[in-house]
Amino acid sequence: MPANVTYEFSAAKEKFEAAKTDDEKLIELQEMLSAATNHKGGENLRKDISRKIADLKNRMEKKAQAQKKSGYTINIKKEGAGQVVLVGLPNSGKSTFLTKFTNAKPLIAPYPYTTTKPEVGVLNFGGALIQIVELPAFLETKEMAPQIFSMIRIADATILIFENSNFKRLDKLIDLLEEQDIFVTKEKPKIDIVKSQFVGVSFVNEQNLLVKKEDAERLLKDAGFRSHTIILNQKTNMQDILLLINPRASYQKAIGVSIPISGKKLDTNKYKNIPLYDFSEINEINEKIFEMVDKIIIYTKKPGQKPDLTDPLVIDKNGTVKDAARAIHKDIYQDLKSAKVWGSTKYPGQTVSKDYILKNKDIVEFVV
Repeated sequence: MPANVTYEFSAAKEKFEAAKTDDEKLIELQEMLSAATNHKGGENLRKDISRKIADLKNRMEKKAQAQKKSGYTINIKKEGAGQVVLVGLPNSGKSTFLTKFTNAKPLIAPYPYTTTKPEVGVLNFGGALIQIVELPAFLETKEMAPQIFSMIRIADATILIFENSNFKRLDKLIDLLEEQDIFVTKEKPKIDIVKSQFVGVSFVNEQNLLVKKEDAERLLKDAGFRSHTIILNQKTNMQDILLLINPRASYQKAIGVSIPISGKKLDTNKYKNIPLYDFSEINEINEKIFEMVDKIIIYTKKPGQKPDLTDPLVIDKNGTVKDAARAIHKDIYQDLKSAKVWGSTKYPGQTVSKDYILKNKDIVEFVV
């Protein structure tokens, strides 16, 4: 090892040597790369670490492909307005939540690992059918954990279930997710990377860089960004850059729900940037779940008739009149001229263009 390595490098190296999983090793290698010194001896060290990172990522990718080919999977096809997963430690109350909020009837028992495969229920929020998937609590097992974390990554949102306001259990869930580079307490860094025709790394809004420019350039180049422009839309430290270059980083919308198994109610509404709800706050939880899947409900009406409130359309948030028309039938979409809208317009029944952006619970009358 070169002389003059930093304390941070030595600490990361110790964690790397003690790491048991590839995911843990990757995290510590990235920390070592970030903390490697800038002197001449450090250049070879950084190249060696970069090679190890590349080899490890390649091995992890091959392992993931082998698992996919083996047919061992617990993936559930997305259906409805969105997919939300329930994540919790053993006996945290996931099945109790699923039973209360959906049409599912999972086995509920006082012993751990009752759920051995995903249980699926449907939450009906004003006509928007949202798929709720209870995941098994095997977050620390070698066999099922990769598949469980894969499902969390592709879901629209995550609900963290913990019992009796036990924040140590909630912390455990957060840590297990972040060990897999799934972040529920952080937002994706507001930094853009643009391929450049010029060799080298350059920065836009350089005043937002909170570390030495040379250190940031070195880290980015070692990670393979050699002809790129980095647009800094926020104050940026080294940890932000590490998150940015981490190909496995996933940022999940999440809420926490405390199940009062022994009667202890929640006494706060936020923890580490995660909105929290007590199990008794049924309406609030339903509304938040719908908000997290980024959809809106649209009602339709025919000329001279009352709106149909029994069978609404469900379209993407910021969807337009033509998106709503497409959701009904391609002929309406193709023949659409304009629409009348009640709800978000300045006055009821206002005529709007096909590109008008609809709001939740708007009423639309299509003009063809």
